[in-house]
Amino acid sequence: MDNETQAALIGLWGVAIGAIVSLIASVIVPWIRDSIGSRRRLRDQIASERRSWLMACLAALLEHRQERGNRQVANSGSSQARFGAALNELTVRLTSEEQPVLDVLLAMFSMVQEPRRGVENMIGEAMAVLTLWARGDLKTDQIISETERRAGVAFSADRRLVSVAPPGPSTNEPSAR
Repeated sequence: MDNETQAALIGLWGVAIGAIVSLIASVIVPWIRDSIGSRRRLRDQIASERRSWLMACLAALLEHRQERGNRQVANSGSSQARFGAALNELTVRLTSEEQPVLDVLLAMFSMVQEPRRGVENMIGEAMAVLTLWARGDLKTDQIISETERRAGVAFSADRRLVSVAPPGPSTNEPSAR
């Protein structure tokens, strides 16, 4: 092969490699960047919706507690329905790993249904724990233990029952687990 043919082949390979690099830089890289960006936006949107529906659940629960506290039990159906609707909206946005959020909300609802001495503080502490989770200050796997510690309750192994725990130290700071 003579020098001119070799130079032409090198030039041809240079053009081909340049075209491939240009294609990657102009089409594939932006596509990957947009794909990653859209996934991040979707995650952010879902997290925002979770926070909104969690706050709606807590607001409806507070309203229901207030109505029951005022002995307006006959009128508490609408607040109970609002809590149920908000809980359903939140449920469809949570993953199976985030089940502890629902467990704590249902425990709080049970506490409202059967009011007893100190239940306001228990519910308030459980709300604080869920707020810490919504802000990202508490991991999902810490929700139950933190609720038990702060609210002074004990969940059964299957988390279907909640009882008042024996008194222990209580603090408003998340435990360092």
